[in-house]
Amino acid sequence: MVATYPTPAVVKRKLKTAFILLTAGVLLSVGLLTLPAESFQKISKAGLVGNSINPGKRETKPAEVTDAKVIIDPPAYTGKSTREQDRFNVVAEQDAMITWNIATTTRVKEVQLIFNDKVVLHLQPVDKGFTKWSGRRQVKSAGFYQVKIANSLSELYQVEMIKDQPPVIIVQAPQPNTVIEYGQPQKVLINVALTDDYGIENTFINATTASGSGEAVKFKEQQIPFANFSAGNKQYQLQKQVDLAALGMQPGDELYFYVNARDNYRQEKRSDVYIVRMEDTTQLMSMEGLVNGVDLKPEFFRSQRQIIIETEQLLKDRDTISVESFNKKSSDLGVDQKLLRLRYGKFLGEENETEIGGDHEHDEAGNTDGANAGNADKILDQYSHKHDNAEDATFFDAKTKKQLLATLSEMWKAELQLRTLKPKAALPFEYKALRLLKNLQQQTRAYVGKTGSKTTPLKPEIRLTGDLAKVEQPVVEQQFEQKADPVTTLRKALGILELARSKETLQRTSIEILEQASMLLSTKAASEPSNYLASLEALKRILKKNYKASDVNLAGSAFQKMIRSVSAIPQQSKASPDMKLSQRYFLNLKRQND
Repeated sequence: MVATYPTPAVVKRKLKTAFILLTAGVLLSVGLLTLPAESFQKISKAGLVGNSINPGKRETKPAEVTDAKVIIDPPAYTGKSTREQDRFNVVAEQDAMITWNIATTTRVKEVQLIFNDKVVLHLQPVDKGFTKWSGRRQVKSAGFYQVKIANSLSELYQVEMIKDQPPVIIVQAPQPNTVIEYGQPQKVLINVALTDDYGIENTFINATTASGSGEAVKFKEQQIPFANFSAGNKQYQLQKQVDLAALGMQPGDELYFYVNARDNYRQEKRSDVYIVRMEDTTQLMSMEGLVNGVDLKPEFFRSQRQIIIETEQLLKDRDTISVESFNKKSSDLGVDQKLLRLRYGKFLGEENETEIGGDHEHDEAGNTDGANAGNADKILDQYSHKHDNAEDATFFDAKTKKQLLATLSEMWKAELQLRTLKPKAALPFEYKALRLLKNLQQQTRAYVGKTGSKTTPLKPEIRLTGDLAKVEQPVVEQQFEQKADPVTTLRKALGILELARSKETLQRTSIEILEQASMLLSTKAASEPSNYLASLEALKRILKKNYKASDVNLAGSAFQKMIRSVSAIPQQSKASPDMKLSQRYFLNLKRQND
């Protein structure tokens, strides 16, 4: 086989075509990027207003109408201008005012707009010839309407409402539950992102402080504004640093806050509640609670507390003692912290001073003397990793050991600061180690299972031997009201549509069921006109006996969609209780007595 390759002229022509297409694409992309944002907004608005909700459905005006103008006036807070169209299908903002100006071919007595088959708007004549009519209505919800001129009804027209959405609040900082530990700044930074479709009118932080304990808890609520907020924008990135001391908070107090925002439509939205706690060092230093529950090593807790007391005392005496004495006491406290850390490290398998958590190496190359050459236990001891005994393994589970490991880490950091003669920097780590130890002690509780209940033993020889001569069958009389089930009506209507598909004559009862289904479909079309309005028109043509096969398919698909969307709501039982079980019980008793 001889391979064929394209000639240089062909390759050059293809490369030239590809280069032209690439250049055109790059220029188009650059042109779109250089367009201002307002241009995209105008394009999107034009597409929204200029196109029908259902592009596949063409609008047909009534034959009596020569001209129609629909004027849509959005609310002032939206910032949108008044627009005019010559179509009856309407897309309008919530609470927009719509004006219909209709001109008829001849003089007519009355022109009406019928909304959702219920509400009627009577248009008023604006000329003496009764050929120009006008009326207005405010959009409160989506739906559909018809134009009625004399006794002639138009097709169904859609009214789509652009609902005003409430503000969206995203609290980016702080975390939902924040603890201000000892030594940290007593301030919290609140970072919030706000968005709304038409603009935000006002926003603030609702803060509530809780102080005290037990029955002496006091609450104080106040509103904190954002300094850099100006009303009217659609997007905000706000920050507020709250000084907890300025709010009068002390160690042990709690701050509960949420962000509230109100848009130009007066809709209010609030975020979740966030909690900020200031650690209570006084509660940590108390001995309350240590006498209850299972106390693992109470002297360890007192030792950590004593280190904190001596560190604080050393800081108070700093100005009254010499530098050498200050450094020596700080170093001694570091040694005490180290000894305490090593005592806790035994529970995690530590074997030297430089490890945390029992990570170490073993010298497993030991020699076995000849006397123990046949001793299996001696040989296993050289290669086994023994740390926990049975009692420790019972008391300290994986979760407890994990918290002990975190405690050792804080002790290590406190020891580092004390050894480097920085006792003030060591206090936060000492307090955190104490808090972890106290939490560990308080969450350890003894559990006592319930004792089993003792019942009187049964006597099998006298079971089922009672006298049933005077026992009568219970009679239960109840009245149940049969309620109309929309799903049942829709299912029956689906079966009737199959008869209509085969061009069979519908009975009066079948037409009544279709009319009931039409009412259900009309309610659905009022809330979702873009999905069900065409099906409602098809069903009306079926009821008028002027339909096609496509109308049957359209109405049937709407019924099936409505059946699937009906939620399964628990209802009262429609049948009386089953008495067969009790009958069987009495029959068995009777057989035992016979």
